[in-house]
Amino acid sequence: MSLARPQLIATLEQTPSTLAHLTSTLTDSALDFHAGPDEWSIREILAHLVDDEMFVMRTRMERIMKEESPSLASHDEKKWYAQRNTSRDTISELLSDFAQQRAASLGILTLLRDKDWTRTAFHPEYGHFTAEAWLGSWVEHDLVHIRQIEQARATIEQSA
Repeated sequence: MSLARPQLIATLEQTPSTLAHLTSTLTDSALDFHAGPDEWSIREILAHLVDDEMFVMRTRMERIMKEESPSLASHDEKKWYAQRNTSRDTISELLSDFAQQRAASLGILTLLRDKDWTRTAFHPEYGHFTAEAWLGSWVEHDLVHIRQIEQARATIEQSA
């Protein structure tokens, strides 16, 4: 991603409102619609974003800050999703939980100093990377899932 760090952080700041704009008025049937057998529903995408924010994205950044070149474990999202707690999966809860978790993440990101962004980590799928590169991956992760939600909405609207 070729955006400057302030732009990347601004993109992360905008994601909660973007998600709310795209999803808050959808019916349960629209939220649970699967465009294909291997496609996640909008509700599943939102739940994934909440879980990843809390247990993957921010946790990895915290480890990069606390440890010297940590080796970060892979994350089997399909296995995780099959076993995750679904008790807070109403649209209002998912949006609220994501906004709360994102605010906590931004609280960390905005406190980092220039030298912190050069800290490194290793991941078996991504190799060696810096905290700043992880920030770019975080933004790309958001954008991929926002595009998925937009595509799902378009499919739902076409079939209506």
